Amino acid sequence: MKITREGKRFILATVLIGVTAINTGNNLIYLIFSLMLSFILLAITLLRTNLSGISLEVSLNHPVFAGEQSYALFTIRNRKQLIPAYSIHITAPGVSSPAYCTFVPPKGFVKEEMKITFSKRGMYSFGDFFIRSGFPFILFEKSSVVKVSGGALVYPALIDVDHFISDISGREGLGTGRGLGTGQEIHSIREFRYGDDWRNIHWKATAKASSLMVKEYAVTQIRKVTLIIDNLLPATEDDFEKTLSLAGSLAHYFLGAGYFVRCSPAKRSSLSGRGRASFQGAGCPCIDAGGGT
Repeated sequence: MKITREGKRFILATVLIGVTAINTGNNLIYLIFSLMLSFILLAITLLRTNLSGISLEVSLNHPVFAGEQSYALFTIRNRKQLIPAYSIHITAPGVSSPAYCTFVPPKGFVKEEMKITFSKRGMYSFGDFFIRSGFPFILFEKSSVVKVSGGALVYPALIDVDHFISDISGREGLGTGRGLGTGQEIHSIREFRYGDDWRNIHWKATAKASSLMVKEYAVTQIRKVTLIIDNLLPATEDDFEKTLSLAGSLAHYFLGAGYFVRCSPAKRSSLSGRGRASFQGAGCPCIDAGGGT
């Protein structure tokens, strides 16, 4: 608990009133002095009560990148039976905009969104968050560390790789092509022939043509990209972080383009996936996305 600027002024005024009361012996000044002391004691008691029984839950349901501002959802719970909580600030190292909650009902909860920025990649624990309040008189301010379970996996910082893409060469696969097959996209509708699967009948077209019509599907070839990171050669920490940022940014680019991407550090293949959401399930800076480079 620390004394605010207003609290220092109030305490100084209380001391001066006390000295005056002792020097003059005036009962009215003694009464004012006792009221001011009671006011200070009341502020401390209410402040401690206000922060007691408060718990915090943090939710990050999207990939988080170093240096990139993200949004975290905070659930503030008040476990006290009858007493609500007022004026709660939530903050932590790296938080650019602390969350503020005006009121939490007894045995209730409030959800607040908060901007947060992680400076480096890695695994971060949610144990560093703390709550702060100056309720009710702003004479004192108390902070309390809140134990929050879980953590956040922060991926390397993203960089602009558009000017790198034209310099990347490799063996391009078949790519996405059209043909007759068993894909998901309808290629054409034609008349039914002997041997066709009855499950492919297009009933609306059949009703219009008064003849059995079947669907033909397009064949889609999957495009794949493999990113290889040589982490066996000696390198400085700064160079290694730049390498990971480049690899992660390339993976992010190809994932957004619909590729399946695979990241292979030191000749050991890692997880693979497709789409930006794949970052959430992998421990390496880039993830398998496809397309033959």
